[in-house]
Amino acid sequence: MILIYLYIISFSLIGYGIIVSKYLSINTNCFGIFGILGITFIGIVSYLSSIFISHNMIFNSLILLIGLSLFLYYSILIKNFKRELLLLCAICFIKIIFVLVAKNHDDFPYYHFPYISLLTEYSHPIGIGVLNNGFRSPSSIFFISSMFYLPKSEIFLFHLTPAFIQIFANIVFLKMIFDKKIFTRNKFYNFYSLFAFCFINIFFYRLAEHGTDRSGMILLLIAFVYLIHICTLEKKMSENLSDFFKIFVILIFFVVSIKPFYLINLLLFIIIFYYGHTRKIFSKLLFTPVFFYSLSFLFFTIFFTFLNSGCLIFPVSQTCFYNFEWSLSKETIQDVKVWFELWSKSGARPNFVVENRIEYINDFNWLNSWFQNYFLNKVSDFLLGIFFTISIFYLIFYRPNIKKKTKVTNYQLLYVFLIFCLAEWFFKHPSLRYGGYHILAVIFFIPASLHLSKLKLNFDDYYKKTLILVLVVVTIFISRNTQRLINENKLYDYNILKNPNYKFIGGDKNFYFRYNNHMKEDRDKINQKNYFGKKVLILSNK
Repeated sequence: MILIYLYIISFSLIGYGIIVSKYLSINTNCFGIFGILGITFIGIVSYLSSIFISHNMIFNSLILLIGLSLFLYYSILIKNFKRELLLLCAICFIKIIFVLVAKNHDDFPYYHFPYISLLTEYSHPIGIGVLNNGFRSPSSIFFISSMFYLPKSEIFLFHLTPAFIQIFANIVFLKMIFDKKIFTRNKFYNFYSLFAFCFINIFFYRLAEHGTDRSGMILLLIAFVYLIHICTLEKKMSENLSDFFKIFVILIFFVVSIKPFYLINLLLFIIIFYYGHTRKIFSKLLFTPVFFYSLSFLFFTIFFTFLNSGCLIFPVSQTCFYNFEWSLSKETIQDVKVWFELWSKSGARPNFVVENRIEYINDFNWLNSWFQNYFLNKVSDFLLGIFFTISIFYLIFYRPNIKKKTKVTNYQLLYVFLIFCLAEWFFKHPSLRYGGYHILAVIFFIPASLHLSKLKLNFDDYYKKTLILVLVVVTIFISRNTQRLINENKLYDYNILKNPNYKFIGGDKNFYFRYNNHMKEDRDKINQKNYFGKKVLILSNK
């Protein structure tokens, strides 16, 4: 059923995305953008509905069927519908090998799966942050995933949200890669999109490594290219400026809902305010449906973080309230904040934790250990992979002839922002999964794309070489996942022909019952109160 649902849910998400684009007046024919908009819409539906009801199979099935109906009714009106549908089906077919996993992300049995499961059992309780550290800053990925509790598959679709994000991102990048109009105006966008496509399929080829972090990074790769689009001085590209702006704003606010550390990306609006034409567009969007649609993600993120922990942004103690019965203590919040920084600075590993945690994370006391245990093992390998990718591009496309006159692409302010984010990442949470992957990649991809865009290339030559490169990337993606499945068969006895459902490595099928049973049996810490005629479960921390 997982393979059938991969297509059905994709169609349903696109159906909702079409409606969102019509309501928000976003002019696009790209199934990738429709799919991403559909994901954001399901996120809002999940946020709102979880306050009042559980995401049971009946509710979720109804939402799925409505989306399918919308897809069938509106999609045939989409320009180049057959081509878009063929591309979607082809990518979904390739991604089948991506979604077949024995072992999910390490945090999946710890708090991803339990949180999602609780949303299918209850309307959202208050104070569930007392149960698990991972519950205190909920991700929109969890809420969206709870909508995939469907007949026949039940709990075994909970890992698919990152897969849908990657599927639709692939469509977006492929459309840009092979767009002749973009190539004629400024090849920068073609090359940037090609770099991004290679990156997310080679470096992010394992679904088990996605968690919630990499989905945000993938969406930011799309947001950056739209940001450069709307900040360009090229008047010829201004006909789609408003559409690009709306997509960019929605992407940024949705990414913020995925992980708290993505809040830093709100600073990208400083770049928007810098240019006169973008300030005008932004001012026109104020208090419009796009404005409120985007802002809802920030609102719900803060709202549910508060319901879970008593904080508006967890674990920023300055935003926390300590007088509610479910509020966490100052000591707990401080310990969590230290732990996050300690872990990212290699002061804590599965079988090791430093003694003096506060001293370790301050004054660069962590630098030597981080360099030896993390940089030389992961960051260095990642950077070598980036440089190798760029080198391959130059071997394929480089020509000694360079245009004398080239169109200027305004990426400088974005580059300043990336350097700022890199510094913040390095000083506070220097782990690649906490924002390092995409920052380092884009820092090198932008200048490489800019230089390659100056080369004298005709579209036919570019198209042939790019098509071969895309096919090579797809082959690498399939071969690496094939080898992964072979290894998982040996390690976990995972046979996709017998049972394609994931296994609970580190937990078991009923892992989440430790939280479920707590809520049902630990009555001295659970209160029921009526709000607006509805009973609400409140888990006390007092």
